[in-house]
Amino acid sequence: MVATRRAARATRVRTLLAERPHTEPLLGFYLSLLDVQAAVCDRSDAARWLPAVEAPASEQPLLRLERLPLDVLSPRFRRFCHDVPASAPEPIRLAAQAVSDGDAARRTELLLALLTGTDVDAGAIAFRCDPAPLVFLARAFLSPVAEAVSALVDVPAPPERTPLCPCCGWPPQVSLLRDETETLGIRRLVCAFCATAWVFPRSACPGCSTTDKKGLDLHVDDGAPHVRVEACPQCKRYLKSIDLRVSGLAEPIVDDLATPELDLWAEEQGLEKITPNLLGL
Repeated sequence: MVATRRAARATRVRTLLAERPHTEPLLGFYLSLLDVQAAVCDRSDAARWLPAVEAPASEQPLLRLERLPLDVLSPRFRRFCHDVPASAPEPIRLAAQAVSDGDAARRTELLLALLTGTDVDAGAIAFRCDPAPLVFLARAFLSPVAEAVSALVDVPAPPERTPLCPCCGWPPQVSLLRDETETLGIRRLVCAFCATAWVFPRSACPGCSTTDKKGLDLHVDDGAPHVRVEACPQCKRYLKSIDLRVSGLAEPIVDDLATPELDLWAEEQGLEKITPNLLGL
């Protein structure tokens, strides 16, 4: 399943590179990154690690990913950093080299920091680089692991208006709209880490969970009519929504990356994205 998702994302990237050539620096790098991520783990790895991270069925999130075998993952993380594409921005390339050449214990600490939501300042000092590229490297490496493990879990319907991923506890990256068998225009949030999708009310803000009578403020760019900004008038945060009824070939994670102009517009309006995407937008 995960390999199929990755292939669909790669296909979508190639389509958008032709349609939106101004996104080449972002999407070209992401396309190369997908190849490196494919080597991080496979289904057999995920199945082997699942018992260690699975929480009781009555609890959420369903996975405690901080229990992953970081001693096993640390050498893979080193190879991942060594293989970071040459198309990566310079700060990421330099950080990747520092992490690859650095101390194994520090690499493990960096992975654990991302999984526990703690800062990476100690790692930034140890590796002599800024925190942001280190966060990128850890997230880019661990997200395929999180997605592979979460794909093996049956995720029950979470309580209504759950703003965090029921599988791993991360916030949403993007939302999607599509018609399903019993409901037209159903809205799902897509996790920023493991890509799990779960139902969420269309008029509610995933950032603060409030529902205004007027609903969310919407903004659509003519250049990508299937993508819109959903902004909360209360907390001034936003995320993008991908309408699969308008473009059935869209891939929410990719189409979010491919519309940086919407993020720039939102920033000009004083809005803050609920979660920056993998590339920091």
